[in-house]
Amino acid sequence: MRKRAVLLYSFLSLCLLLLTVKILSVTAREYSSAAAQNSRKTVLIAESRGKIYDRNMKPLVDCEEKLVSVFTPSIKAKQVLTRLLGEERAQEIIESKRPYVSETDEDVNDENIRTFRVPLRYPQSALACHLVGYFDPKSRNGVSGIERGYNVYLKENGGTLSVSFGVDAAGGVLQGVRKEIEDSGFSSKAGVALTLDSKIQRITENALKNSRIKSGCALVMHIESGEILAMASVPVYDRNNIAKELEKANAPLASKALRSYSVGSVFKSVVAAYALECGISEETKFTCTGEHKIGSTIFTCYNSKKHGTQTMKEALQNSCNTYFIELSKMLDTDSLLMFCRSLGLSAETKLAEGISGEKGCLPENDALRLPGERANFSFGQGKLLITPVQMLSVYHAIATGYYVKPTVIFGLANSDGLVKKEKREEKRRVLSEDTVKKMCGLLASVVSNGNAKTAKSRHLKLAGKTGTAQSGAYDGKREICRTWFAGFFPAKNPHYIAVVLNEDGEGGAVDCGPVFKEIAESIVLSH
Repeated sequence: MRKRAVLLYSFLSLCLLLLTVKILSVTAREYSSAAAQNSRKTVLIAESRGKIYDRNMKPLVDCEEKLVSVFTPSIKAKQVLTRLLGEERAQEIIESKRPYVSETDEDVNDENIRTFRVPLRYPQSALACHLVGYFDPKSRNGVSGIERGYNVYLKENGGTLSVSFGVDAAGGVLQGVRKEIEDSGFSSKAGVALTLDSKIQRITENALKNSRIKSGCALVMHIESGEILAMASVPVYDRNNIAKELEKANAPLASKALRSYSVGSVFKSVVAAYALECGISEETKFTCTGEHKIGSTIFTCYNSKKHGTQTMKEALQNSCNTYFIELSKMLDTDSLLMFCRSLGLSAETKLAEGISGEKGCLPENDALRLPGERANFSFGQGKLLITPVQMLSVYHAIATGYYVKPTVIFGLANSDGLVKKEKREEKRRVLSEDTVKKMCGLLASVVSNGNAKTAKSRHLKLAGKTGTAQSGAYDGKREICRTWFAGFFPAKNPHYIAVVLNEDGEGGAVDCGPVFKEIAESIVLSH
């Protein structure tokens, strides 16, 4: 009996011992895990934001890299930090025994210095600053352009890059403890793909840069889809120094493509197209004496030049105001205004979320019944205001017969860079094939034999119209003129529409024609 009691006691004692060992083992592991967590410090290297691409998935932001190094206390680290920050600051960092992050110009990697290549959001070489826009680094929110319109999507598809260190109780880095790199969505390819073509965008920006235009814009549209391939505005601005840009003249932060302006003779193409659509012959003749009097108001051609008896073709070549005053008398003004509205005029042009062109202005129906208002309207003056984006749609209709809503959004890319394309609105016919054929011939003659010869090319046939419009604004005693060139190329079977605007110019032929020509030749000859 006693022997059995001893055996039972021994068995229970062994079980108790094993249970105690198990409890101690689990507790030790838990403390060990907690200690490991509490003895690591995570340092942020960089934050990313969703990408913005062109139509070919070429980045329009984050398209260059900068070097960012993480330093842990060491002699080698102090040498590099001294060169970057000075000896006193470098010594402070080393004595703190804590990791330090800094941009650097040297790609150094050893056990105490780890260098990362991280994207630079807005390098100087980046394109389309007005359309892409910029964001506020403090709030991480978009302020303008695509950055603002698609702010939520871009923020959601950003991430962080960080490094985790082993540290002692005082926060000092422990030597010999493995560093862990943490990529939390930082390398995601998700973002917004625009319709822009980087190659054509650069051609357009360079053409403006090479021109006499100090404040204006140039745009290129793909004729088949209505997608905007280039949208450039000058002056450009530095997105890394917004405060400085606010002090500059000519509103560098504003996209001139979205503002409305008086248009002048580029609008004569609209009146001519509608007249043809109404059955009026292009052989219709009027005689220009250099001026046209309505009541007490005298309307003149440029420099009061007398063009004599002209057909529609000759009137467009000479940009004759008096011819179009006479032509407008043959048109029903209410129907003409309805046609203008079918081209998207006097309506806001929404290109993307948060990005819209101004409405511009068309005269009221009653106002246009007044002979003086109708005369001004016939050659693009008076109350008429149009944005360069709207002008793209106007000349698209003249070149194809269809109104198409312009857009800058190609689609949204997921984390793997795969794009879901945006749905497009259907084209709407506004001009007959016969009218289109005639207008293409008329506008080609304006470039080859008319006052738009500055856009004439030896390499391809172009079609278009110049415009010079009084703005009602003055620089001292000098009235500021808005100058334009709008057209398409090649003249036969066109593939592209282009519009050029100068906010303060001498004449459409002088300022804008050469820019149109350079854009057209560079695009066609480079393909």
